[in-house]
Amino acid sequence: MTLTPLPALDTHAHIAPDVTRPQIAALGQALVFAMTRSLTEAARVRDLSNDTLIWGIGVHPGLATAREEWDPDRFKTMLPSFALVGEVGLDRRGGDWARQRVIFNDILTITKAEPVLISIHSTGAASEVVTHLHDSGTRGAILHWFTGEETDVKRALEVESYFSVNAAMTLEQVTQFPRDRVLCETDFPARKVRARKPADTGRVESMLSEAWGAPVDEVRAQIWWNLRTLSEQTGAIERLPETVADRLLYL
Repeated sequence: MTLTPLPALDTHAHIAPDVTRPQIAALGQALVFAMTRSLTEAARVRDLSNDTLIWGIGVHPGLATAREEWDPDRFKTMLPSFALVGEVGLDRRGGDWARQRVIFNDILTITKAEPVLISIHSTGAASEVVTHLHDSGTRGAILHWFTGEETDVKRALEVESYFSVNAAMTLEQVTQFPRDRVLCETDFPARKVRARKPADTGRVESMLSEAWGAPVDEVRAQIWWNLRTLSEQTGAIERLPETVADRLLYL
């Protein structure tokens, strides 16, 4: 694994589909996974992934309008254009629990054999999300801002899950996760994280540095290596933009 300086890596952030070129340029060499909340949003960014932004196809479980427009056939049609699925999952506070379950089951079934990364929301539903991963045979999911109990973490690791962590999480929470299964995120613009912009991962990298007893540059190198491993295991590296895939392969 290289210790050459690497740019920031943010594997879960929210960016408006109409983001401008100057705004993207302001992110520098960082790589950001940009979640969408609905199929309508995903359709707007379908062909826009580049060296800086990897756009996801998402159906946010807590957003009623996203649930109402869910169409599995439309999702299947659009999916080959994406290397990333997100944000999807379950949200205990989001309402219409039965509909959430149906949509999440549909997504896990459709994506099971697809070469994609999947960023999963689990607010108030950590145990059930992990059960869905087991039942569907989904391996290598990225559990975003995961706050489940120790037993949930162990069961998630059984299906080779990864965990994207942010600066609003506690040291105790992040130390539950093996360092080879951790990715960084900002969940920008979430207020609790207080990230000033996407890819503002300095605070979470410092926390991981403390948790692992390792220098920050080693933390960042580990995070990139973890993404490479996951991208190869899932096959998503074949759908990533060539420049991004090359960056991962030549770490």
